[in-house]
Amino acid sequence: MAALYACTKCHQRFPFEALSQGQQLCKECRIAHPIVKCTYCRTEFQQESKTNTICKKCAQNVKLYGTPKPCQYCNIIAAFIGNKCQRCTNSEKKYGPPHSCEQCKQQCAFDRKDDRKKVDGKLLCWLCTLSYKRVLQKTKEQCKHLSSSSRGSLQEKEQFSRLSSGSHYNSQKTLSTSSIQNEIPKKKAKFDAISANGDSVPSSPEMLCPLIQRAPSTLAQWAASQQTLGAHHCPVAQGIDILNFSPDLALDSPGTDHFVIIAQLKEEVATLKKMLHQKDQMILEKEKKITELKADLQYQESQMRAKMNQMEKTHKEVMEQLQERGIQAPRELARGPSAFIPLGEIPQERGDSSLHQLLKAFVSAGRVDHVAMVMGLHPQYLSSFWKTQYLLLRMDGPLPYHRRHYIAIMAAARHRCSYLVGLHMGEFLQVGGNPAWLRGLHCAPQKLRNLNEINKLLAHRPWLVTKEHIEALLRPGEDSWSLAELVQALVLLTHYHSLASFVFGCGIKPEEEQDGAPSPHSDSSPASEDSMWGSGGTDAMLEVEMLMERMKLLQENQLEEEGVTQEEMATRFELEKTESLLVPSSDPLDPSLQSNIRCFLEDPEFGYKDFTRRGEQAPPTFRAQDYTWEDHGYSLMNRLYPDVGQLLDEKFQVVYNLTYNTIAMHCGVDTSVLRRAIWNYVHCVFGIRYDDYDYGEVNQLLERNLKIYIKTVACYPEKTTKQIYTQFWRHFKHSEKVHVNLLLLEARLQAALLYALRAVTRYMT
Repeated sequence: MAALYACTKCHQRFPFEALSQGQQLCKECRIAHPIVKCTYCRTEFQQESKTNTICKKCAQNVKLYGTPKPCQYCNIIAAFIGNKCQRCTNSEKKYGPPHSCEQCKQQCAFDRKDDRKKVDGKLLCWLCTLSYKRVLQKTKEQCKHLSSSSRGSLQEKEQFSRLSSGSHYNSQKTLSTSSIQNEIPKKKAKFDAISANGDSVPSSPEMLCPLIQRAPSTLAQWAASQQTLGAHHCPVAQGIDILNFSPDLALDSPGTDHFVIIAQLKEEVATLKKMLHQKDQMILEKEKKITELKADLQYQESQMRAKMNQMEKTHKEVMEQLQERGIQAPRELARGPSAFIPLGEIPQERGDSSLHQLLKAFVSAGRVDHVAMVMGLHPQYLSSFWKTQYLLLRMDGPLPYHRRHYIAIMAAARHRCSYLVGLHMGEFLQVGGNPAWLRGLHCAPQKLRNLNEINKLLAHRPWLVTKEHIEALLRPGEDSWSLAELVQALVLLTHYHSLASFVFGCGIKPEEEQDGAPSPHSDSSPASEDSMWGSGGTDAMLEVEMLMERMKLLQENQLEEEGVTQEEMATRFELEKTESLLVPSSDPLDPSLQSNIRCFLEDPEFGYKDFTRRGEQAPPTFRAQDYTWEDHGYSLMNRLYPDVGQLLDEKFQVVYNLTYNTIAMHCGVDTSVLRRAIWNYVHCVFGIRYDDYDYGEVNQLLERNLKIYIKTVACYPEKTTKQIYTQFWRHFKHSEKVHVNLLLLEARLQAALLYALRAVTRYMT
């Protein structure tokens, strides 16, 4: 029995002939762990894995010294210490300085002073020596293979001729002949693969020299430079060297040690190109989608224009027919989005910028409602307002979309604002809300019904909100609120309470689709537009001039004097707070509103009461310095609802600083003192005091009719009438009155938010 020997890798036993020389590896181990060259030192080693490209010695040196540099002699990337690799360092110590290699012409060949150690008498460097020996070995093996193959082919030809010479042969002989004929071209094809230009290589060794002459020009040029290598060999060896030596020599030459790095970089470039192509495809798809949306929008706009033109044409034809029949058509009482503002006032104010903001509102909400049209008188504010409302209703948040609209309905119902209630009932159904909830608050889930108490307080008496109300809503249970949900709900409630003030304050009329919704209050004998400019025109102009003088005096006094004492400021605040305003208390709920609003109300008689009433103990004054929006409210909102906190702060800043430096017919006017007086007066009626503000300015700048209007719109907006609107600032533009309403909206919103966020802060601490 033949002896078996163990493989040095897998330790299985095989016949000696099945193991490789040197490493003693079996066939499977040779395939799994091939012999490769180290990326750095270029020595051959057995590869443990496909990702392992450096030998163990270089791997250890990389850990100790880092990535090596090219050697200054041989240019191999193996100089871990200094500028020379270890091989060149040792050779220099042993044999002296290097000489020029006769093959690669690099200064990296060391003369050993022994001709026997030279390669055919040539002084070569280490890499060139390895390449030369490898080529020599391949040449010998191929020569042996060629000679044995030529002998075998001659024997096969003789056998074939001998078999074919007979006139009769059986089926077995026929099969043998066909098999021989099939084998001959296979063996010939093996030799044909040696040719570089596709021509078959003759089996006779004597015919290899003409083959070299037919080789490509590049190989011929390289052979001329390598003529010294083949000088000592037969033509067969020289021909084989040209065809097989060049790739190995190119890989082993010192100038090609960067091939691995170049290959890696090429792979990275290919990957990046592929990613770039994918990004380009994504951009093209998005641009295509944007183009389709723009085309769709243009189509819808054209359809809307055509529809409007058709409606106008039909209306004109109907009117002409009525006139022909002698029928007098009823005169249209009011047009436009507001019952207080003439239609001609709205598009004439800063038309281009206003139109741009209205289009943005149309894109974000899918429509331009009457609120947006009136706010369009101040485009800068409209942009900030719509960003905030869009984020509250349509962007990601803790509350589902349908619950957000239901909370808006609850908030608007507290002020009997049928406009907002009807608007959000439609939105509630569009986002998938349960129609049964619209039957009334009693049909809504208990979690939403639990908001009724804090909704009632924030709408009418926000100073009564305490941490106990917050704790009751956040108490663990089946219908409990999370802190994030509650903060979003508080912002929605205060937002729509203040928006209801704007709707009533500007006389916003219902949309066309809101059939049956009552219009804003109008007096039985409303003042005509001419009354503002008729007999009372002189008095109105006198009011403007007096206001200008007071503003000028206050600004001069602020520059000349440091101001009154803190005690005097506190006294003036108390006087302003306790001043009797000529606005009656809220009347009982209008029976006409029971069908669409009363069902969302619990305790409808609960309404606003003056912060300080005679004969009652006043609640403690909210000192703004103790809990400001800038220092406390904004930071808390940024933690609990960051995006909305940023937009709310931006909205407060925009409306507070909004000015066109005009008052009535005057231009170039600094209106900062007037805007500050309106803002602080709204906070005053809600019990908020600024220690650094002289409330005497309020009495000087805000005349009686303006105070009545502010108190009505801010505290019980459902009682606003056109008469109250027309009686203040009779000589001012409607856009300036809308500006006052924007200040009221945001001042009231900030006041209610401060009370709510203070309660949340006390709960958290």
